[in-house]
Amino acid sequence: MAKINISLPDELLEQIDDIAAELHRSRSGLVQEAASAYIARVREERERAERREKIDRAVASARAIAQTLEPSDSTALIRADRDRDGRRAGER
Repeated sequence: MAKINISLPDELLEQIDDIAAELHRSRSGLVQEAASAYIARVREERERAERREKIDRAVASARAIAQTLEPSDSTALIRADRDRDGRRAGER
């Protein structure tokens, strides 16, 4: 395990020590846990942003495709399909 030296404001170090004591953990263990949680949160936020970006691109692509299509009445198309199959509205 690597050892590092870092600089922290005195007040932050006091808070770390207080919480570590309350949780019966070492200062080092608490900082490790906090760093791991922060890294996980940053990764999750990045993944969420990437998913949002992919969805936005897909929606934009679908809208661009929709602009090339002729307008249609989906309700009328469904009714025509039912009529063609010999079914009436409300039947299954």
